[in-house]
Amino acid sequence: MADMSAEAAFLASMAGSEYDPASYDPAAQDPAEDQDQDQDQEEEEEEDDEDYDPSSFMPDQPQPSATPQPAAVQSQPPSQIPSRTASRMSDATAAQKPKTIGGFIEEDDDEEDEEHEQGTGTNGSLAQTPVQQQQNVQAVYNPPPTDVLEQDHAPSAIPTQGASVQGQALPQSNAPVPSAQISSSSSAALSKPRLPQDRVGQLEDRIADDPKGDVDAWLDLIALHRSKNKLDDARNVYDRFFEVFPTAADQWVAYAQMEQDQDDFIRLENIFNMALLKNYNVQLWGIYLDYIRRRNNVMTDTTGQARQTITQAYDFALNLIGSDKDSGSMWQDYINFIKSGPGNPGGNGWQDAQKMDTLRKAYQRAITVPMQATTSLWKEYDSFEMGLNKMTGRKFLQEKSPAYMTARTSYNILQKITQDLKRRPVPTLPPAPGCDGDDEYQQQVTIWQNWIDWEKEDPLVLKEEDIKAYRDRVLYVYRQATMALRFWPQIWYDAAEFCFDNEMETEANDFLAQGAAANPESCLLAFTRADRIEQSMPVEDGEESLVRRGDAVKEPYDNCLNALYALIDKIKAREPKAIAQIKEYYESLPPLSREPTPEARDEDDDDQTNRPAANSREAEEKRQVDEVQKNTAGQVRTVSKTLSFVWIALMRAMRRIQGKGKPDAAVGGLRNVFALARKRGRITSDVYVATALIEYHCYKDPAATKIFERGMKLFPEDELFAMEYLKHLIATNDVTNARAVFETTVSKLSAKPENIPRTKPLYLFIHEYESNYGELAQITKLEKRMADLFPEDPSLVRFGHRFRIPTFDPCTVLTIISPNAQTRPKGADFAMPSTEAEPVPNPAVLSAAAGYVQSPKRPLDNADSDAEQPARKLARGESPLKGAAGRRQQQRQRAEGYGSQVVVPPPKPLPRDITLLLSMIPNASTYPAQARLNAESMVALIRSIDPNRAMTQGGGYGGGYNYGR
Repeated sequence: MADMSAEAAFLASMAGSEYDPASYDPAAQDPAEDQDQDQDQEEEEEEDDEDYDPSSFMPDQPQPSATPQPAAVQSQPPSQIPSRTASRMSDATAAQKPKTIGGFIEEDDDEEDEEHEQGTGTNGSLAQTPVQQQQNVQAVYNPPPTDVLEQDHAPSAIPTQGASVQGQALPQSNAPVPSAQISSSSSAALSKPRLPQDRVGQLEDRIADDPKGDVDAWLDLIALHRSKNKLDDARNVYDRFFEVFPTAADQWVAYAQMEQDQDDFIRLENIFNMALLKNYNVQLWGIYLDYIRRRNNVMTDTTGQARQTITQAYDFALNLIGSDKDSGSMWQDYINFIKSGPGNPGGNGWQDAQKMDTLRKAYQRAITVPMQATTSLWKEYDSFEMGLNKMTGRKFLQEKSPAYMTARTSYNILQKITQDLKRRPVPTLPPAPGCDGDDEYQQQVTIWQNWIDWEKEDPLVLKEEDIKAYRDRVLYVYRQATMALRFWPQIWYDAAEFCFDNEMETEANDFLAQGAAANPESCLLAFTRADRIEQSMPVEDGEESLVRRGDAVKEPYDNCLNALYALIDKIKAREPKAIAQIKEYYESLPPLSREPTPEARDEDDDDQTNRPAANSREAEEKRQVDEVQKNTAGQVRTVSKTLSFVWIALMRAMRRIQGKGKPDAAVGGLRNVFALARKRGRITSDVYVATALIEYHCYKDPAATKIFERGMKLFPEDELFAMEYLKHLIATNDVTNARAVFETTVSKLSAKPENIPRTKPLYLFIHEYESNYGELAQITKLEKRMADLFPEDPSLVRFGHRFRIPTFDPCTVLTIISPNAQTRPKGADFAMPSTEAEPVPNPAVLSAAAGYVQSPKRPLDNADSDAEQPARKLARGESPLKGAAGRRQQQRQRAEGYGSQVVVPPPKPLPRDITLLLSMIPNASTYPAQARLNAESMVALIRSIDPNRAMTQGGGYGGGYNYGR
């Protein structure tokens, strides 16, 4: 099988009366046989277990792709999200009819990608990676418009604005589609260098090349426009900046202050509409409250509407960010605003009583928040209550004192947890492991996680009394964390999981949507969203329900795939630019630096060993170009691996929802996704392995073997794919083809010496199979080949591999023949005790002259009464000197090596049998906690036992014996 050509394999697989999926392809069907096969095709198409051949299927018109190419939407406005139908039509129109060889589709994309990834040299590597023309590099990353972009919905109106905005409602703040106008300037910048004085153009090029990573370019460009008083240009950059960094609170503050300085209230209100509900930042909300107080003058208001609007604004702001540990100034401003209102606390009028109640409520809320101003607010509250009525004041203070003490203590703990926390003004991308900034970034992630865990422990004891307040506090910390760690997908996932666990599905879905919009390349968030959609959608009968559920579940996968494909285009577009910069640098070097100086030549004539290489510059240039190409190939390979697993996850989901399906049917199922993945390209062998195994394990379909065969032609030197193919053939008891696949793969890999180590897993796998089920001659022959290819492996290892399993190796196990000689503990140096049993002395007649006494007390005297005992005179030690003389004496004794030293005799060695038993008993840490010996309980039990009674007690429930006397 492995030696067959593509056409021979196809004809052999199609022999017989099996169903030929190539009949879907009008181009692959013989017109002369149409009339004879129409009836057979209609009958076979109705069968459920039809023979599916993925390599021979390709319809005359390409299948509508759920993830069309970005070039299909160039004619649409940048701000318009085109429909999925329109994108499918454009994709289908642009596609060409595929070529077939022997009934197999000629997979140009797959083969070209594989060849390009395998080539690491300079031969043709630059020509194989042209700048992508289908999608220009944009200043702000714009996923293909077929994605259903996530939206951050703001409420229809903020109740705090009231009269300040003349009843205007806050519009919905949809996540904007980045403008595509920057792409044209970006492509021009790649082809034409900027002038040195074109500072704006240089910054625009940096932004276009790396919109998420080059934060300094954004900030420098904004500062440059503002320094030249080009506010419209600055506003344009701000708008583009917030499309990438919508949670950069410090920049929102700077933007709002710029508009506030210009007295442009309309733009300022638009900033509040877009920023407030996405940024839980004390400073930003403080600017909003200042604006509300500015627009609602309480001094000239005779109706009281202005004061009511400001009060509503404070209530709304404090409900959202009043739990922040830095919100003390806002609480203080709110209390001062209440104090400035009409009325006198303690008076007799209704305004006086109303002001007293409002002020008391504000104080009682503020003193329960862990923040720096808690102590000062408690003192003010104490003065407020005691100034009104001492009797009732003490009552209120006693009720709130525990909450205040808890808040004050919690703030001190929180300060220790967050002392190294840096609330980043602009979120940054996480550095790769081992790269610059990785440790600092991970430290910040750990601090945020510690803060979240501390809040989950409920230090304020809110879970039992006020579960909503507890959830709001944890939710607030998660929102703060997602602002700082916007590009860390795990924090979005954790926030969503907390919301799902606490019955907050709306907030959970918002976290997932916002996280996916911030990290469209994240598989974690895409898979989580898709699983939640699949679980939440009701299962209904009918084809329409299957299509509807499938389209809903596809959306997160499509968004992720579009982002990953766009990322590959972007990576490949950087390669020619980097190579051009290297060549430009070396071409700009002066001629003298290209060759050794005359003095150097004269010196080299005397010492030939120090002569520099004539082509050192060319070699260094080539090395740098090769390094760029190698890095690009590695990045593309990683992203291709990632998107391949996204395709696999999508195939599994579609199989669960729509079943096996057909590539050209409305209910496409598994096979339609596989066809789309192959059409779009950039997939690795993992997609073929997963598809084949699903076909085999779920449907027992012979198409699994055909998929493996097609994969072997596309990935002939992929040892991992060959390993999975071997496992499948062994599982299906196709040993002949398994040996053929093994020989074909190892022969191709062994042709290049650098690929020989990659064949070792294949040799070990087939050696294990032959050792278990093969002939001895075959095993010996295989081991000789392994010895020639891997001489570094000892022959004992190869021979022992025949008989061992992952958990036991009989060839290397040590058999215990003599426990005394082989199991003696290390460091034990004692004479071997006699094996004869020694009589146990009676404790009542122990002699005081015994050489060894286990008890720390004095030996038992033989006297029958206290009167017969001689008077004892206890030897007293020398009384230590007091004062400085005593300290000097102790120092001399320590220096001389005696004084405080106590000589302890060595313990008596244990008998041999006990030593052996102790060496066999596992360590106490291996036992579960409930099964360990409690020494204190055992001592208490022994103390409670009467030895005399125990010795004379007869048998009973305890199984004792009666020793007669």
